[in-house]
Formats: sequence, structure tokens, C-alpha cells
Amino acid sequence: MAWYKRVEIPIAITVICAFIQIIPYFFNVPAWEDFADDLVEWQMIVGTAALFLGAGSLLLAHIPRVQKKRPGWEFSALLLALMIIMIIAGLPIKQIGLGLQNPVYQFIYRNMTVALSSTMYSILAFFITSAAYRAFRARNIDAAILLVAGTLVMLGNAPAGTAAWLGFGDIKDWLFKGPPNLATMRAIRIGAALGAIVLAARTFMGVERGYLRGGGE
Repeated sequence: MAWYKRVEIPIAITVICAFIQIIPYFFNVPAWEDFADDLVEWQMIVGTAALFLGAGSLLLAHIPRVQKKRPGWEFSALLLALMIIMIIAGLPIKQIGLGLQNPVYQFIYRNMTVALSSTMYSILAFFITSAAYRAFRARNIDAAILLVAGTLVMLGNAPAGTAAWLGFGDIKDWLFKGPPNLATMRAIRIGAALGAIVLAARTFMGVERGYLRGGGE
């Protein structure tokens, strides 16, 4: 195996970069802090370059589908056409009227991207409603508590609930800002923090390799 294909190289890079970012939190070394800030800027540059890789992958996936007229090729053609139009219209060349304020760019963004995003959120709302319907069944004491708490919160958020009785709003605020929710959120945050510490330790020791070719050795 060629030396540049060895998994030890990305593991070493990950450990070194992690230590560079962690040390400024414990030691006040201006030169080291500047170096850590430069590394963050490089991360942003690399992330921006990854957009070009994503666009290239998109082209490689959809161009053959259009050429071979595979099922659904019309949607691939529409996606490619809109992507090219958005890229050209959004180029920062104000001398010829291009840029984020270009009418074509704004039209596609407002009437397609924003509308589709709203549609996705609406579909997500239906999925949440369906999941809530399945969860809010008093099969046992835990489910009954969840049902009562969820019903009170919904009544407190709904205008009809507060119009019927102002106390629903106070109960909702107590459930959100009072001991029940605060205790639960603290437990979740403590668990998430412990999980992050364990994951960081596994990454530093080279045990965690999920980011390396699907976790292969």
C-alpha cells in the first residue's frame, strides 16, 4: 500500500488539529491562538472547496441519467438547468447585472427555493402530527404523563386554548421553564457532554475511525 493511503495519516492530522484547537482554551499563548484562528480559516476554505466537489458529484450523477433517458431523467434535466442558471445569475459581476440581486436569481430563489422549503416544513409538520398521534396513547403511566403534558402544552400554545382559559399559558410556561423541562434538559446535556468527551478520547487514541472510509481498518 502506498504511504499516502495509510489510515494513520488522516488520524494523525485529526489528532494534531484537535490539539491545536483545544490548547488555547487552557493556556494563554497569543501566537498559538493566532495559529488556531488561521486553522479555522483554512477549515472554512476547505469547506468552501468541498462545495465544488459536491457540484461535480451532482453533475456526474445526473448527466448520465439525462443522456441515457433513465426513469426520472426529466427531473435531473430540470435540476441541472436550474443549477446552471443560479450559478451564472449569482456570479458577483455587478457590471453586467449579475449577483445576488439579479432578478432571475431572486425570482428562482423566492418562488422556488423558499416555496419548496415551506412545502418541506409543511410535510414535516404532518409527520410530526402522525408521530404525536402514535405516541399520545395512554398504554401505561409513562405514556399517560406524556399525553397529559403534551395536551397542556398544545392548549397553552394554541390561541383557542388560552382564549378558553388563561391558565393553560401559565401551565405551559411552567412545563417549559420549570423543574420538569429543566431537569430533563440538564440530564440530556450532561449525557451529550459525556458522549462528546468519550468520542473525543476515542478519536485522539485512533480508536474511532468512522470518518475513515466507513470505519474500515
